[in-house]
Amino acid sequence: MVPQLSLAYECINAIGNSLELEEMLLDIMSTFVDHTQAIGGSYVHNSSLGVETKAHVGSGFVLPQSLSANKESFEIHEADEISLCILDIPVHEGHFLFAFRDQEEIELLGDMFVGFRRKITNAIEACLNVQKLTHQISEERDKNALNEQLMISQSRMAIMGEMIGMIAHQWRQPITIIGMVTNNMIIDLHMNSFETQRAIKDLETVDKQVHYLSRTIDDFRNFFKPNKLAQEVSFHQISHELQVILGKSFQSSNIKLSFEGAADLKIWTFKNELLQVLLNILTNAKDAFGEKDIQNAGVSLRAKAQEGTLQFYIEDNAGGIDPRIVNKIFDPYFSTKNEKNGTGLGLYMSAIIVEKHLGGKIMLCLKNDGVIFEVSIASCKEKTSVY
Repeated sequence: MVPQLSLAYECINAIGNSLELEEMLLDIMSTFVDHTQAIGGSYVHNSSLGVETKAHVGSGFVLPQSLSANKESFEIHEADEISLCILDIPVHEGHFLFAFRDQEEIELLGDMFVGFRRKITNAIEACLNVQKLTHQISEERDKNALNEQLMISQSRMAIMGEMIGMIAHQWRQPITIIGMVTNNMIIDLHMNSFETQRAIKDLETVDKQVHYLSRTIDDFRNFFKPNKLAQEVSFHQISHELQVILGKSFQSSNIKLSFEGAADLKIWTFKNELLQVLLNILTNAKDAFGEKDIQNAGVSLRAKAQEGTLQFYIEDNAGGIDPRIVNKIFDPYFSTKNEKNGTGLGLYMSAIIVEKHLGGKIMLCLKNDGVIFEVSIASCKEKTSVY
């Protein structure tokens, strides 16, 4: 046996070195077993299902059928059939058990271990508190992630509502043309002036408009398709899809929508998430004109590559934003629109998407006659989308 003072010092030093319960228990038992004649050690816990082993070191041994109820001292169990003595020290809500082939000095070791039981109890409680706190943090993180997903869905539903109006703008002219052609054909039939060649030409016109309607639906439907993996996207693709979705709406509001930047600028990202951000900002810019009488109303989207990122600048001349509320623009449920027309989620979710999912940044700058949004997107080829 090593001197008890040295053994006690080694054991005390092993207590509380880790906040992982199993690791801390193993440190204590390993130190005790290594410095004594114990062949093995276990820490067991009484539960509704019986005795549960939380940690074990050294050789295995049969656990005693009954464990000590004496919380102030220790007990020695004898296993005659295998000539083992088992030292049983109750600590916290469990028991430290150490098996010895020789009973010599076992009581002295028990007294020594009981001496630093309070320190072990405090260390166990600290580990359990850390486990509990870690679990609570994980639960809160899951709740926040769920709330974030709900708000993202709400934001996308708001965009879907906007798109229904945009589809109406896209469809109004072709539906009018189809209606005029079919009405003329009906009149010709009633007037017995039906001409086959003219009818063929009119039906070709109808067919052309139907194809246009179909393409429009495909263009809008593609926006809502989930894209779990990043893809290479060019500025030409982005600007084309935004023009298809927003073009008619801006045109009907007498707002010029322009795109500036090299068509072959490319980056790996989640296209639909990027489109959602740009759509939010562009539709907000269109709405900002409202009933204002602004000459040469316009919104521009400019793109340029810079140090492995793609920078987007969305600039308008809609009069700007009150400097007193600039710091609130990206807050949830804050809106400069009235309750009927604004959810207050668009820019908030745009910031979430850019910063958390696209690995980028979003900023707002004021200018004399409007605002400039800067969206910086980094390449995220290896990431997976949460949508």
